[in-house]
Amino acid sequence: MPEKPQPRYNVERMVADMALKGWIATDLARAANLSNITVSRFLRCERQNARTAERLARALGYSPRRYLMGVGAAA
Repeated sequence: MPEKPQPRYNVERMVADMALKGWIATDLARAANLSNITVSRFLRCERQNARTAERLARALGYSPRRYLMGVGAAA
């Protein structure tokens, strides 16, 4: 059975939203209650999953849909 493709997230948009808040990755990790390495891996597109995306998006004040690739910027 083929593997279900994992959603891809627009990390460039996420980084831009971090910059608007004056945040770096460690600030986002703290706000999302995640480890620095988890956030770093997510932002490098190494390990992305819906649960982490949800926590990061909520920490930034948005819905995770904002960061899904191919999806409009619904906040």
